[in-house]
Amino acid sequence: MGRHDDQRFRDETTLIRLAEHLDNAIADAAGVESADALFADRLRFNSVAMEMTQAQECARRLSDDFRAMMPDLPWSELRALRNVIVHEYDAIDSDVLYATVTMDAPRLASALRPMVESIG
Repeated sequence: MGRHDDQRFRDETTLIRLAEHLDNAIADAAGVESADALFADRLRFNSVAMEMTQAQECARRLSDDFRAMMPDLPWSELRALRNVIVHEYDAIDSDVLYATVTMDAPRLASALRPMVESIG
């Protein structure tokens, strides 16, 4: 396996993990009906925050070339939310987290799904 093949393999496996983390965050948030309810459920809140953090870490590890193949996806927004979650953990805005996981994450997961399914 050459260098190019190794990078492609890393990108593909990272993309699969990114999609899994998004799906997990979406599923965990599906059990609540508002940002306040998410915030009130400490275990669910922490799970959603961690899954989103892990998704963002995966997005960060994708190569520039791989991300460039999907320029319409919100890569910079993923990194920005990660910074809020990781660096200001005690100040996570539950409204931002809830909106992200209920509106943005499903759109991103849907956009990634065809690429993930094509990895063989």
